[in-house]
Amino acid sequence: AVVSTQSGHYGRGESHLEKKMEEIFERLSEHIQPTQDSDSLGEVQPDSPPPDYQCAIKSRAPRVGDHVISFHFRHAYYTSTILSFNKEDMTYYIEWDDGDPSGRNPKYNQVGLNIDPDDDDIGVGSSVFFPQGSYGGTAGNNTGGLRYHEGIVDSVVERAGVKYFSGHHLRGDEDGKWVTYRGYEYSFSDMTVTQLRIAPNAMDALFNNFHGLKTDQSN
Repeated sequence: AVVSTQSGHYGRGESHLEKKMEEIFERLSEHIQPTQDSDSLGEVQPDSPPPDYQCAIKSRAPRVGDHVISFHFRHAYYTSTILSFNKEDMTYYIEWDDGDPSGRNPKYNQVGLNIDPDDDDIGVGSSVFFPQGSYGGTAGNNTGGLRYHEGIVDSVVERAGVKYFSGHHLRGDEDGKWVTYRGYEYSFSDMTVTQLRIAPNAMDALFNNFHGLKTDQSN
């Protein structure tokens, strides 16, 4: 859907955004500290966000121009680049790496930065995107590539200073997921952070995309 950002066209979407931003500012206000400088007594200066929050922004919240793993159809994910973010319905508008013209509006929690997350971002019970299987190109449609899926981490082991993550598919046939592709297995094992990706939460997606939003894109 087209969302205009011109004056007079915000309506309910703008009210919804303001509410979200208030939540963000309340979260950041915890890090506002009064200055001890006697020349500015009584003034309040913002402290830097804590390192763990900066890490969350870096690892989880894609912005326009970022390379990501994105939802397509039947709970399969592929690589793409973000063109815009729709603040009203919390969706991205993307361009697939393989050139496929379909399914280009994933939700905020259906994308993950295509960079290695930190070890501490993933633990038992974490939701991740993991690679399993690949696909060939289709004449006039796409060039093929690696296929990713939603998963849950069941165990984490460390060997020689490297963490290895194992788990299983989050979605199954009962959820409408395609499970008959070549190479399908219910579980994944011994994957490192170089293979896994994670999705942002709503707060981080809004925070990281609030400035310079580009929303005039159609489905």
